[in-house]
Amino acid sequence: MGAANYAKYAKRILYKRGASPLYFVYFVTENCNALCKHCLLGQRKFVLKDELTIDEIERVSQSMGDMLFFTPTGGEPFLRRDLSEIVKIFHTNNHALNVGIPTNGSLTHRVVRQAKTMVEENPDLDLHIDVSIDGLPELHNEIRGVPGLFDKAIGTYQALRDLERHYPRLSTCVEVTVSAYNQHQLLDLYDYLKRKVGVNTVFPLLVRGEPREPGAKGFDIAKYEAFCRVLEEDNKQARLSGYYKLPYADVLNAYRIVRPEIISKTVREDRYQIPCFAGNLGAAMFSRGQVLPCELRYRDVIGNVRDHDYDFMKIWNSPRADEIRRDIRENKCYCTYECFLTVNILFNPLVLPRVARQWMTLKASKMRHMISGQRIEQATASDRSE
Repeated sequence: MGAANYAKYAKRILYKRGASPLYFVYFVTENCNALCKHCLLGQRKFVLKDELTIDEIERVSQSMGDMLFFTPTGGEPFLRRDLSEIVKIFHTNNHALNVGIPTNGSLTHRVVRQAKTMVEENPDLDLHIDVSIDGLPELHNEIRGVPGLFDKAIGTYQALRDLERHYPRLSTCVEVTVSAYNQHQLLDLYDYLKRKVGVNTVFPLLVRGEPREPGAKGFDIAKYEAFCRVLEEDNKQARLSGYYKLPYADVLNAYRIVRPEIISKTVREDRYQIPCFAGNLGAAMFSRGQVLPCELRYRDVIGNVRDHDYDFMKIWNSPRADEIRRDIRENKCYCTYECFLTVNILFNPLVLPRVARQWMTLKASKMRHMISGQRIEQATASDRSE
């Protein structure tokens, strides 16, 4: 998608009332083939059947407006064999510009096949697949509760990187969920991923919600901060690319620097930092059609699309939704949820100057590296001519 398609959402920086969600997180399934200790909804009792069908999903999508970010998640989203159909529905009906799909990487062939289908059926879609890797082999397999999962995840990542060469709008990154269980190994893991795997994009997530094992949240925020500083420096020194295929890629890379700063301050001070736009610009829906302002407020179900003729906006504009939005606003709801912090940062005029400063830093760094590279090329050419 071109830059103009993204720019049309700029009005929501100042005006948010009556918006259809710009960031939509849809739990396409709550089934999973892993038992992660840090699973954000691990204390919730899931119903593992009766998911919305493709026909039901089509009707929900048709009732919604255009969206900027669409995240089909789970569970393990690639357990749904019709995942590519779901992506096509939201891209066609809602012009979803940016689709990001997390995976534990266990289903390599299915992930690659579906990714190929998505980019071929939606040639103007910006598709990102995030492969979760939380530690070196033994630790990763222990955290995720699946023997051999580390090797499968690495294989999935490498297969997707190979696919990237043929599809310029596909990008793949590694996501690391930081918890008490892996905080001691973050830098060693990152070194391994750079040297042995050749990763070009790594993003940290901080354990949140109600994990399956509550001890996951006993992390040391200083270790998360140290990890983020290393990633930030490597992004600024062009040792990592971050987002590089999107319009406004450097803006998103800049917000990726600002976001951990806000997360860290939230944890350290245990209080609200910036307004939350969940219930306005962000929404979540579980696999059986329960609509929520945010996946972390799973007790605040606004309504179920099956009870409202699959009319999402009827639920979104209901008195119940207004009540929840008012509670979020007046009680200054806060958390460290990275997805919705995206819209909280990018659509907050008071935070955007911080993003702009980091954007200028990244631009200046890229310029220095470009000039340095040109000088090296010139010197090499000169040596050859002598």
